[in-house]
Amino acid sequence: MIVRTDTMAEIEPIFSLYLDIMCRFYKIVDLYSWREKALENLRKYARQEDRLIYVLKESNAVTGFALVNQHLRFNRDGLAIAEFYIHKDHGRKGFGRQLAETVFSLSPGNWEVAVTVKNKDAMAFWKQVVSSYTSGDFVEKKKASSDAHGYLFNNK
Repeated sequence: MIVRTDTMAEIEPIFSLYLDIMCRFYKIVDLYSWREKALENLRKYARQEDRLIYVLKESNAVTGFALVNQHLRFNRDGLAIAEFYIHKDHGRKGFGRQLAETVFSLSPGNWEVAVTVKNKDAMAFWKQVVSSYTSGDFVEKKKASSDAHGYLFNNK
């Protein structure tokens, strides 16, 4: 089941697992401060209307999430997948694709997914999902200044 929520309380426990994975892709000097800043950013999703939280639940337990906002790296307008995570026990079962496609379908328009080039698994996942979802009608962009690789499409 995929639902939109207005509270971050549901994803805070799983968000910590997500941060454990993400810290492998960045040079972090002060892990505690980095985690606190990430949690503060997460709290903005409960307070700001331009940020959306979607959760994937199995048997009422949160097994994944998608955070959506309008903080774009490549497009001038539209939505972006800001953070995305499926718990490792539920990976490679199609749940990530289901969550991504549901989120895209709920908000037609310009979309972008930016991934750090260091996260090869995420790059492969998003390329496959976006390519399938758009029937190949998407654009890939790279941004050297932020080490980001983007997948852009419009689903109007």
